[in-house]
Amino acid sequence: MTSIALGLDALPILFGAPLGGLLSDKYDKKLLLAMVFVYQALILLGYSIITMAGYAATWNLFFFVFLLGISWVISDPARMSLLAVIIPREALINAFSLNSMAFSVMRLLVPAAAGFSLALVGPSPLFMVEAVLMLSAALIVMMMRFGDDASAAQRHEATGKIMLDLKSGLDYVIGEKTIIGLACMTVITVILIMPFSNGLMPVYAAEVFHVGPEGLGMLLSSAGLGSLIGTVALASFARIERPGKILFILLGGLGILMAMLGINHTYTGALLLMMLLSGFMMTYFSISGATVQGILPDKYRGRVTGIYMMAWGLMPVGSLISGTIANIVGVQLSSLTGSSLIFLGLIIATYYFKGVWNYRIKNNRDG
Repeated sequence: MTSIALGLDALPILFGAPLGGLLSDKYDKKLLLAMVFVYQALILLGYSIITMAGYAATWNLFFFVFLLGISWVISDPARMSLLAVIIPREALINAFSLNSMAFSVMRLLVPAAAGFSLALVGPSPLFMVEAVLMLSAALIVMMMRFGDDASAAQRHEATGKIMLDLKSGLDYVIGEKTIIGLACMTVITVILIMPFSNGLMPVYAAEVFHVGPEGLGMLLSSAGLGSLIGTVALASFARIERPGKILFILLGGLGILMAMLGINHTYTGALLLMMLLSGFMMTYFSISGATVQGILPDKYRGRVTGIYMMAWGLMPVGSLISGTIANIVGVQLSSLTGSSLIFLGLIIATYYFKGVWNYRIKNNRDG
């Protein structure tokens, strides 16, 4: 049930991300982001009232998570493509790592604080706090000033031909084998790593380490610390010319770490492993996302980003697989199974996606 709840957050991306990317091509990215933050604040405020009134239930929790997941359909393509427009291509990996650092800091500080707060005051006040934070984010975005190319999306002549615009983005992806390889490798990460490690962490906390919300918060915060260390290290690199090779190495390292999580029985060891897993994972996503943005021409950026983001929509599949295996054989054997599948996927990727391995970043924006 936990895996399904976490997976529903990503389900809308599977079907809606290309449309969200198209919207970010056609309309003002800044305004789209602000509207998404306001939408999230309203959803959070509404569910805070529901929990305060005592009507929280499994079905409406699933619905709440799904509604929040809809917002990622627009916010992720808009944010990633906006970042790529205002940053030179040769600096994209550093920029994406700095962008990830902001998430890492929050993942370090917030889960531990939320775990203790949840034990003290319950969920409703925390939803209210998050709603206020989302409204603050909307205000901050609207106060930003960009150049014309960054603040407004590129307009296309055939504004009403949605399917043709989407098809043009798909045609570009089909012709760019490196992007296909990067997307398939991201699918491996989304299906076999996040659901089998982060997604099952509440189960690890309850059934393996026997810790409450406070202990779970510390596990998630250790993941935030690992993400922060990984992104700081990545941002400090002056230049990465062969990102594909690093992605293959990181994917293999993630498989090893998840196998170690599956055989670990100590809470301290889990804290360390979650830190390493998250650091490797955040570094992987920063390099992969920046590499995709470095390849794309501006006129296809939003649509192709949306297609690339569809990989995240497969997370419910991974959540269902990991949760089902954990239900049958236990959570640790589930992680070991996921680790074995990662190495199988890595072997296949090594054979079919040599273009990713050989990809080299060029020095100019047009190259």
